[in-house]
Amino acid sequence: MIADIVVIGSLNMDMVVRVDRRPEQGETLLGRDFFMSPGGKGANQAYAAGKLGASVAMIGQLGEDLFAGQLLNNLSDARVETRYMEKVQGQSSGVALITIDSEGDNSIIVAPGANFSFTPATIRKYEEVIRQAKILMLQLEIPLECVMEAARIAKAHKVQILLDPAPAQPLPDELLCMVDYIVPNEAEIAQLTGIQVMDEPSAIEASLLLRNKGIGTVVSKLGDQGVVVTDASGSIFIPGMKVDAVDTTAAGDAFAGAFATALVEGRSLKDAAYFANAVGALTVTKPGAQASMPDRQLTESFIKALPR
Repeated sequence: MIADIVVIGSLNMDMVVRVDRRPEQGETLLGRDFFMSPGGKGANQAYAAGKLGASVAMIGQLGEDLFAGQLLNNLSDARVETRYMEKVQGQSSGVALITIDSEGDNSIIVAPGANFSFTPATIRKYEEVIRQAKILMLQLEIPLECVMEAARIAKAHKVQILLDPAPAQPLPDELLCMVDYIVPNEAEIAQLTGIQVMDEPSAIEASLLLRNKGIGTVVSKLGDQGVVVTDASGSIFIPGMKVDAVDTTAAGDAFAGAFATALVEGRSLKDAAYFANAVGALTVTKPGAQASMPDRQLTESFIKALPR
């Protein structure tokens, strides 16, 4: 087996500015500080799983620039297999421009660069890598046709599919019916269902609609409220874990990587979601995307100290 978890998705260099508030249209603000941090939804999820000790490989595309080496080295530091990365001639690596306000909330603009050079033919080259995985993780920062092709390959080989439907966009039923686990936040589940999700009852309502489209398990992320997990046996609610939020960037990616890690370890859905909730909570307590993600030891210490 090449890796238990295979991630196909984006890599970006995040350029982050802290601001007291986000600017209005046409307004210029002075920020407080600036830093760069490796990111991209695909890379973030691979990094999170790798840092937690999972066997994980990533398939992705980079440009011919200084960022490419930094992004690859950071994944390697988390023990992510990077041999399936490709550099695209004449393209830049993906870049994300991020502002973080005084409450720790972020706004993000992504210039995808090489991430959008993916084609279905690129995906097909790695069919054997996908075939040997236990879980294939997908997001929506590469062309949708490539996400679809990866899902078809995984389905043909009975590999479970975990989809993070971000950035939010309409998705075809053909894709949704192939998904075993979907992990949307409130905005993403509203985009997919037309239901405004604000609490546990509305999350369950929206989750049942997605289940009717053929999705196996819906994990609705409600921010600091917690998580609602809905599958064929019903729904369970896992309350949020109270922490002091510094930067919410990549909290959802950390959740997804941790959730996949727990699943391949054989944990129950409830335990996997609780573990992922802890990892997501810890991630918001530090600045940056991958730089903020906890390792196994820190996560288990945090969970041990929580009231149960």
